[in-house]
Amino acid sequence: MANNIIQKSEIKSADKVANTKKITKKVKVVNAGRQRENAKVDRDIVLNTLYKKGVGYNTKEIVEEYASDEKGGEMIKRKVTKKRVPPDISALKTYLEYTKVENEFDSMTDTQLEIEKTRLLKLLKAEEENK
Repeated sequence: MANNIIQKSEIKSADKVANTKKITKKVKVVNAGRQRENAKVDRDIVLNTLYKKGVGYNTKEIVEEYASDEKGGEMIKRKVTKKRVPPDISALKTYLEYTKVENEFDSMTDTQLEIEKTRLLKLLKAEEENK
């Protein structure tokens, strides 16, 4: 009788291990899907940040001055400054490398590249004037 109980408990343990392995596999599949989604979102965030840094952006800098704790710790002065962060060429190059369509500019002649350069510069100038 004791041997019979031991064998049943071993079978139950083996079943638990098998079920645990199945559940673990399912969890891994679900986690892999989430990781792919998160990786896509992370990639989009990185690309958007690179683009923003590459073309430059406006930001606000807030400086707040507080009185000492003896005087109540209240705000004395608050200064808000608008700043323009200039374009960063290395960020723009990195952005273009990651978003480059294969052979997009490789097949263009020098003349075509000059025309495209002029077109893009006009677009940038018009965009800056609209801001």
